[in-house]
Amino acid sequence: MIRSAGNIRQRFMMWLGMAVLILAVSLPLAPDVVSAASAFTQTAASGYSSQSGIQLEASSEGGQNVAFIDNGDYIAFNNVEFGSGAASIDVRVASNNSGGTIEVRLDSLNGTLLGTVAVPGTGGWQAWQTQSATVSPVSGVHTLYLKFTGGAGNLFNVLWFKFNAPSAGGDVVGKLFAGYQGWFNAAGDGSPNGGWVHWSKNSSAPAAGSTVNFDLYPDLREYSKLYQTSLANLGNGAAAKLFSSYDQETVNKHFEWMQTYNIDGAALQRFGADESDAPNGWKSNRDSVAVKVKSAAEAYNRKFYVMYDITGMNAGNWVNAVKHDWTVNVVNAMHLPSSSAYAKQNGKTVVCLWGIGFTDRPGTAAESAELISWFKNQGIYVIGGVPTYWRDGINDSKTGFLNVYKSLDMISPWYVGRFGMAEADSFKTNLLQPDYAWTGQNGIAYQPVIFPGFSWANMTGGPQNQIPRAHGDFMWRQAYNIKSSGISTGYIAMFDEYDEGTAIAKAAENSSMIPANQYFLTLNADGVAVSSDFYLRLAGDINRLFKDQIPLTVNHPTSHQ
Repeated sequence: MIRSAGNIRQRFMMWLGMAVLILAVSLPLAPDVVSAASAFTQTAASGYSSQSGIQLEASSEGGQNVAFIDNGDYIAFNNVEFGSGAASIDVRVASNNSGGTIEVRLDSLNGTLLGTVAVPGTGGWQAWQTQSATVSPVSGVHTLYLKFTGGAGNLFNVLWFKFNAPSAGGDVVGKLFAGYQGWFNAAGDGSPNGGWVHWSKNSSAPAAGSTVNFDLYPDLREYSKLYQTSLANLGNGAAAKLFSSYDQETVNKHFEWMQTYNIDGAALQRFGADESDAPNGWKSNRDSVAVKVKSAAEAYNRKFYVMYDITGMNAGNWVNAVKHDWTVNVVNAMHLPSSSAYAKQNGKTVVCLWGIGFTDRPGTAAESAELISWFKNQGIYVIGGVPTYWRDGINDSKTGFLNVYKSLDMISPWYVGRFGMAEADSFKTNLLQPDYAWTGQNGIAYQPVIFPGFSWANMTGGPQNQIPRAHGDFMWRQAYNIKSSGISTGYIAMFDEYDEGTAIAKAAENSSMIPANQYFLTLNADGVAVSSDFYLRLAGDINRLFKDQIPLTVNHPTSHQ
């Protein structure tokens, strides 16, 4: 018998309905198979599990934001893991109006109220600000509701949120530090080095076309001690002189600038750790400068911590060398950690180990883990200065170090020279934000590196103005990307690195402030005149931005003059 098409269709639909019912009963519900998401990771508001009343739109900061919010609307997120507790929440909001609020609730729309975030008028529907509020103690896994309340009509927009764990407070998290080299010497400065160091390729005075080792010429007008070079007079007729980091007056001036321009402190670079205590001019110079940094930091109410740079160290004994130097020299001889100015985080003395995991630095994963453990067993807070591509173990990073990085208290990836203005946003998307998410998921603090530009033509013969500063736009874009990602901690590389053109300390504005017979980078190289202290002022504004003292803006608020 031939069945009609109608009968066949009817029987098929009955069979399909029964199959769907059986499958629905057999499968577990979604919440049972979805792993919990960390409350401490920045979460896009558009990634909700359920919602009422809202719509999505493209955000000026990338992705989509929750918009067209009316009183009583909400978004909810299933399976949010609060771990052992949260203390506050940050929410990225934008609004034309003031008066809106976000109620943070657990497990139902009218469930436990953790806290309330007030939403101010930010100046526009895409003028984003991060608003924070404390929350009641919460732990474990919950469904999170963000319930929107306020007046009638469109209240505000929401881009992302994240919770913050309780903090014992400290000098590094949420602060802006700058790397401090302190390695410049001049003949006649009294240093045991007895000559020109870092300004020159040898111990003789810098001379045009031969021994010059640095790219960015400093602004010399505020130094009380200067030393004559073999370079021609400056364009304005003044003698071509340079400062020495061995002079207490010079170190004082640098820390005075940190205080004046709102930089929280300095990471004191420490090279050449050694197991031997035999007399050595270079080490004596280094230690003398360290004590002067301690004195200056105390005098100008700045913080500092030791940053061990393992570059060039002996692969056979570098771990023991750092242990010996810390114990014998830093702690017992110079008493640096005993200073009121020495940085503490969560009640712990801060130390940075820079160079761990780099392909061109010494150390296996096991050796690095041993040294980190040695410091942490003494109650020390350990920052890791790690490669750019540390998470993936590629390019500048060795493989097999991920568990080493997990043992750190703070991670600070090295970005200097890796990108310019055109690549800044892609670095945010591909590195900065995934880095931050990973550290948040693993309970590690994150300290991104910011640099103004890069140039080492005199040192290496490479291109002049290799990574242009773009009259501050490049440095501000990095800060903008960091803050817009929910990060408020930063490390500027460097304060006084005139060799590689990354110094933010006062520098020559134009050709009138450099020797007439030698190329040097000046601050107007990109066609815009800026004052010699512009990058110090810019750093100060970045610090204010990170501390929510000024709003986040695409263009820097710092005047060029």
